[in-house]
Amino acid sequence: MKVNEDAIKSVGLTLLYEPDNPADAVVDVVLIHGIGGHPVRSWKRGSSAAAATTARRPQLPTAPNSTVHSSSTLRNKLRKNPPVTPLRRSNSEPLLAQGHQNSTRARAITAIRKNSLKSISRIKLADFVDAAAEKEDVVEPCIPEVFWPLDLLPASCPKARISTWGYHTLVVDKKPLRLQNDIFAHAGELLLELATARAAAPIPSRPIIFIAHSTGGLLLKEALRIAEAERDGPLKEILHATSGVVFMACPHRASERSTLTDAVKSMASVTLHVDSNDQVLQELSGASSNTQLEMGRLAFIRIWNDYNFKVKTFQESVVLSYRILEVRLEATARRLASFLGDPRESAETISATHGDVCRFGSSDDPGFRSISCTVATLISREEDRRHVLNTKETECLAALVRPHFTFSETHPATSYPGTCLWLYDLPEFHSWHHRSGRNKNKMLWIRGESGCGKTILLRSLRRRLERQWTAAGSSFIWTTAEGHDTNTIFFPGTRRQQHEINPANVYRSLLAQLFLQDPNLRKALLAKYNQPRYEPETLDDALVVSFFADDYIAQQQIETPSRRTFIFVDVSDDAGPAYVEELICRLSQLARNSDFSICVASAHHPELEDAINIPMDLRNSDDILRYVNLNLVAEWEERNQTVMRIGQKAAGVFLWAEIVVNILNAAISEGASQDLIEYTLEEVPSDLHGLYEWMLATLNEREKAESLILFQWVILAAQPMRLNDLFLAVRLTEPAPFASYDDLGPFMALSVGLPFSMRELRQLRNSEITSDTPYQFHRWLRARSIGLLELKSDTHRQGVANEPWGLQKVQPIHSSVRSFFLAGRGFACLAEGSSLVPPDLSPEDFIDLSHYSLVRACLTYLNMRDFENLGHHHNHYGGPHSPGTDSTTSGMPNSATTSPSRDNKQQSSFWQQRSVLDQRSLIISNYPFLQYAVDNLLFHLLSPRLFRYFLPQRELLLTLSANRFRLWRRWTSLLGVGSHPDPAFIFHRHAGGPAAALLSPVFGARYRLERVFRKLGRLSTASSSAGTTAAMSPLGSGFMLFSPGLTVTPITPASTLSPRTPRTPVSAVTVNSTANNGEGGGKQLFWVPPSLSFPRASLSQQFRLPPTISLPVPPAKRRGLQHQLQLLHGEGKSPVKRRLPPEDDDGTVVGPGQLHVGLPEIQGRPPLDFGNVNLGLAI
Repeated sequence: MKVNEDAIKSVGLTLLYEPDNPADAVVDVVLIHGIGGHPVRSWKRGSSAAAATTARRPQLPTAPNSTVHSSSTLRNKLRKNPPVTPLRRSNSEPLLAQGHQNSTRARAITAIRKNSLKSISRIKLADFVDAAAEKEDVVEPCIPEVFWPLDLLPASCPKARISTWGYHTLVVDKKPLRLQNDIFAHAGELLLELATARAAAPIPSRPIIFIAHSTGGLLLKEALRIAEAERDGPLKEILHATSGVVFMACPHRASERSTLTDAVKSMASVTLHVDSNDQVLQELSGASSNTQLEMGRLAFIRIWNDYNFKVKTFQESVVLSYRILEVRLEATARRLASFLGDPRESAETISATHGDVCRFGSSDDPGFRSISCTVATLISREEDRRHVLNTKETECLAALVRPHFTFSETHPATSYPGTCLWLYDLPEFHSWHHRSGRNKNKMLWIRGESGCGKTILLRSLRRRLERQWTAAGSSFIWTTAEGHDTNTIFFPGTRRQQHEINPANVYRSLLAQLFLQDPNLRKALLAKYNQPRYEPETLDDALVVSFFADDYIAQQQIETPSRRTFIFVDVSDDAGPAYVEELICRLSQLARNSDFSICVASAHHPELEDAINIPMDLRNSDDILRYVNLNLVAEWEERNQTVMRIGQKAAGVFLWAEIVVNILNAAISEGASQDLIEYTLEEVPSDLHGLYEWMLATLNEREKAESLILFQWVILAAQPMRLNDLFLAVRLTEPAPFASYDDLGPFMALSVGLPFSMRELRQLRNSEITSDTPYQFHRWLRARSIGLLELKSDTHRQGVANEPWGLQKVQPIHSSVRSFFLAGRGFACLAEGSSLVPPDLSPEDFIDLSHYSLVRACLTYLNMRDFENLGHHHNHYGGPHSPGTDSTTSGMPNSATTSPSRDNKQQSSFWQQRSVLDQRSLIISNYPFLQYAVDNLLFHLLSPRLFRYFLPQRELLLTLSANRFRLWRRWTSLLGVGSHPDPAFIFHRHAGGPAAALLSPVFGARYRLERVFRKLGRLSTASSSAGTTAAMSPLGSGFMLFSPGLTVTPITPASTLSPRTPRTPVSAVTVNSTANNGEGGGKQLFWVPPSLSFPRASLSQQFRLPPTISLPVPPAKRRGLQHQLQLLHGEGKSPVKRRLPPEDDDGTVVGPGQLHVGLPEIQGRPPLDFGNVNLGLAI
């Protein structure tokens, strides 16, 4: 939609063009003319033959002050004043067809009269005038009128909403009138009118591109300065919406031979057609104060650096006469003044004079092509900001982003009032914040000891910048970094501990967040994604890190559509020096090659010249003293000395001071004297880890044992656990896991035992924990952790103001607590003096043993009687969906591809599957710890180094297949992969979780698990189809475990259902033999039916059998033969064999036909799982 040219107002804002659909407009383009200009004629080329000639002819600039008085006589003789001089508004009168007011000769004389010199005689002046008149008489063709903002620009930029703004400057007798608004007052009018128009527009937040000519640039810069001074509101929003500024021959700075005021006066005299030395002109154009102009220039540079909008400058390049020195010098001064001197502006020249630099006759005009290309580029940048990812880009982003669990605090930590303010007063921070001076492209590096408050300061800085820059269209990127060495990225097997965050995650996070705003990055990553790879759905760590280091940050200039991009990187305190140094170098290079403002917080490392170094622990001493002074409750006279002593001993570690103040306040509240407080302060270690050890040493032996279980779960958990989940996990954990390790070794992880119910849990495990509510358990947790653990709300639960206690997550109060335990110092402190913990265990061995106990707790929970109905039916709680298929929609019928006869069946299948999924979600949500046990069973199973490289396949197969595959079916059903899934579905389910790194081909556990899962799935399917116990057994219907010539008496099961585990102990059983008693017979197998079983006496003890088991043995077979006692797991699983010679102490021939097997032999190797235990004898 275009407006009629006659409807354009000479004063105010006029909309020239808008797309037919207003929502299609991407930007607003606003044109601002200079003083004395017009919203149409300043941008219009040609009106009639004479007007076209005048427009094409360069206007002679005003002469310097030294030539004014000397040429006054010449002006009087050559000028013929009209009888009446009407009041006019310079070029701001309405558009009218004007005839020849003066002859060609008179116009030439008038133009030259203002630029005459003392050295030019009247004869020479007359000759020049005659020559100019003759030249004009020759060039008189009529040029068609072209108002390019309306006639040309909409075709080049159809997604722009174009407006022009005009203002008056009254002139009478070629002299401006006094008492008018100057150029700076018009800036306020522009802001108010723009704010009003944008408020009434359908899309008030549309970006703005300003195009200013001549002194209109001063007006625009003043408008931006006024908008910046506003705290908020519609005027401030105009600055936030500014996307680009195009200056067309606008004054910006002084040159070597002229000041900025001289350039402003020269430009104003050209556009207003007034003598440049007129005092009123100087006041109206702002040239009367060089200081004010310079302040405006500096303010614009600061605003440009802060808001990072695009700036483009165009300069005039045509000089009217090279024979006249002053004319040439003024043109040169105007051209040099229109250059900002910043490489970001990409200045160009247009072959035109100052008045014609903003007038174009056609779309082929080089000047118009340049400015339309500039506007189109700015529109393209804004479209990139509104870009919506397509399907391929979404897949690429999903391959780049792996859901990973970080132990760093994700909630917005708050700083103590009055602290963290010292940073904003540093000159180094101001240069980084405003991107000015020699530090404009440097990274801000906050360094300090662990616990000094780096993360708090970083988050405080982020909140402060978000309040200031969010409305301006800025983006904020936050990520954490942790790792020991870059070798762990390219060689995963060298990673020290599996609980560490992947060192490549920081690069993945940065690229993923920049992927949404950088179109060049999207294109480059899509090219990498489309290349053939071993795993098509993911981008491996080595590829991501190589791309970031070699391709992305190596670019000469990285640009994004965002106004400002702030990147905050929180580096873990226990990250390796080599890893941190390489990360800092890469981030520093990224800051140099982009407009990103990068801030990094890390521990002390060698300083870099390319970074602004801020030593945190040397600057926050005042913050520590302020905190101690306001929070210490001591009231004695020497209180100030105590405060100073705490501040000195803290040595810049804010966390140390906070913990010590809490300890002293607790002692003071209990009546501690000043001497005791002073003694305690002297006794407390000055280092943070020493303080933790001193605090844990105050626990007694029983409390240390309970605290050990608590910290095992919190520190070694795959992800932060909710309070309800942790409560049940602590209850399920073996109180003395090291005693089981002495008997079973690593296989203690798979020794589960008999099932029990939730009601029986309190009496069986950790009964001393008597908490019944989350609040009580939280009090117990605070007491056993000595305040080193705390509850934190889940920030992902939107709209939750006060989250319930049980749903909050338990995390250490600081990352130094985690490093304290992972280094082994914390666990050693809790295990010191305990008879149940071996004293010579290394930290790595202790962590492995802890994972054995955690695996056992997860399996014990899945084996509980409360879940007996789970997994008994094929595909009961999920189906074998292909990876990447949405289980909630994969079964929906498609009317375009299905026939009506199949539609009802597909709908029924879909709703049945949806009901199954809802039931599974309901079960998981109703039972605490169940979700964690299902999702992280593989993580804890593969975390020990032994299982990571040498997975016990046979024992795992026996454990999961016991009691008709009870554990296998429950786990897979709750996992959502079906009762008989393909192993690929299980691995895909763990692809984004903490077990993903452990399933790497480096360790080989993936292939061993795949064999176990495939066999379990095959046997489980066969058992479901056959419905017999024999089909479930790896031994088959007969016992081919022995030699082919063995005579086997198969046992027919009494029922096809899984035998129930007896809940009461049974007495000793004597099984009569049915074998042939004659001599010379072959080997006979004496088999105990599945109905015979021996339960465990308690969950905290080993598997208990009756005192003796007597099996009849033929007399002829007793001598010279080895008797094999088979302790079978479940119904026919591979047995754990014990070979007993006839004269062995634990297995001797008693009587003529019996083999008496005592308890000690089979007690040494109990079964690996709960359920029925079957005994057999092969002789």
